[in-house]
Amino acid sequence: MTNEVPYVAGLRNIASMYDAFIVDLWGVIYEEQRLCVGVFNALSQLSDAGKQVIFLSNTATRSAQTAKKLERMGVKRYQYRGILTSGEIIYHELKNRTDPFFNNLGRRCFHLGPEKYWQSFSDLGYVVVQNIDEADFILLTGTFGTQDTLSKYEPFFKACLSRRLPMICACPDSFILKDGVPHLAAGAIAAQYQGMGGTVFWHGKPEAAVFEYCVSGFDVSDKSRVAVVGDSLTADVRGANAAGLDALFVAGGIHAKDLGVSRGQQPDAERVKALFDRHNCTARAVLPAFVW
Repeated sequence: MTNEVPYVAGLRNIASMYDAFIVDLWGVIYEEQRLCVGVFNALSQLSDAGKQVIFLSNTATRSAQTAKKLERMGVKRYQYRGILTSGEIIYHELKNRTDPFFNNLGRRCFHLGPEKYWQSFSDLGYVVVQNIDEADFILLTGTFGTQDTLSKYEPFFKACLSRRLPMICACPDSFILKDGVPHLAAGAIAAQYQGMGGTVFWHGKPEAAVFEYCVSGFDVSDKSRVAVVGDSLTADVRGANAAGLDALFVAGGIHAKDLGVSRGQQPDAERVKALFDRHNCTARAVLPAFVW
């Protein structure tokens, strides 16, 4: 059973314990195309205090594209040290092909996801095909809107399995937040394919290695001085636990409905404890949002 996780009203109450922060993006820093309330001030305060920030996201877009998105929303480059995305990781895996998964992988790809996400991988020399009978593998980058359902993919996946097509998932998150409501994301679709017997390759949160890679990017010698800030228990908090890092859980994100709160509200301690017990993880503190 999880011990009660203390609530803190803002980062100002806990920032002195840390020199660096690994921070999630969607649901913590922004939702879709807008910054969450209080984020710019919190980033400014952390920067003024000499704290280092690296953003870690399971988005299928590359790090440079994500930086441009943050810039459009008003985040300044001096407010963070770097960005690592699962899309960036998959890009380099597809480019370098050093993992054994790629030993016999052809270069004909069936892209499953919105066309905008293919741009991240279009310069790698892979050929996009429109028919799975011509494909060597599936590249899954995202879903097709908020009405997407798992049942929609089952007939297609049965056909893919008949050809034993492997899948590469560039976005491991199972759900994303849109207008405060969780919706299906690529990770859930990849898990469905895997559950049906398909082979899936993915890298990103909650793997400890991606958190450890971020830690190596800080000028910090003691990793107890690094905290992970995120709203997903399965991706951020579990990943922090696996990497031996303190987790600061943002209650007003993907689990807000579970906790019966809106962004910025203090959740009930018993509901927090029950949620952590259900997900078998723990955190150093609970925040209402990414606020100072």
